[in-house]
Amino acid sequence: MNRTNTFFNRRFQLSKNSPYMTYIFLFICIAVYLFMLIRYRTTENSMVLIAMGAKFNELIVFNNEWWRLITAAFIHIGIEHILMNGISIYFIGSELETIMGHVRFAILYIVSAIGGNLLSFAFSRNVSAGASTALFGTFAAFIVLSYLYPNFRYLAIRARSFSFLLLINIVMGFFSSGIDYWGHIGGAIYGILISFVLGLPQKNDFPKRYKALALVALIGISLVLIWFGTLKVYAYYR
Repeated sequence: MNRTNTFFNRRFQLSKNSPYMTYIFLFICIAVYLFMLIRYRTTENSMVLIAMGAKFNELIVFNNEWWRLITAAFIHIGIEHILMNGISIYFIGSELETIMGHVRFAILYIVSAIGGNLLSFAFSRNVSAGASTALFGTFAAFIVLSYLYPNFRYLAIRARSFSFLLLINIVMGFFSSGIDYWGHIGGAIYGILISFVLGLPQKNDFPKRYKALALVALIGISLVLIWFGTLKVYAYYR
């Protein structure tokens, strides 16, 4: 067994029982869902979603409620939505957090969520919510990390399966109503870029220009999306 695989296998064994950031994100999603059921007796009404912090372009622009780009990732619409995303958060998050470490995984998750909602903000006027933005970022992270660390066979195997899953979900999103495919695409794009920035602990031996270019791209794309989305909102009400 080569040194790279030995390092990752040791890390996986040491941390496999404590992916606490995954548990925290999952707990918040479930807690918000239950609160909505108790407080409003529904999780599918647009006004309730907006009141809870879903992505709603007009309030983001006119009330400067940019925090919605984060809170939207913890709100779910209906039992199927929370079940599917909750299961995905648990299994994918547990795997990825043990590999990346707690802090890196948390940054990946939040940045992907914000990025997905930013792309949705720029190209969709619909009220949207859900952890899918962050989840698509985790799918993409497996693909990027398998490229950066080709000797880690586990990553290569997972990347192949997630590449197919990522493609299928993006394609299905274009043909399904009620799915924020812009959020999915944005989450994947930001997941790719932030994965280049973060790398893996103690193994950042890939060219540093990757990090610099990815970070510049993250900042540049974000500024363009904010500008474009804001412009569209103002243009709509002229």
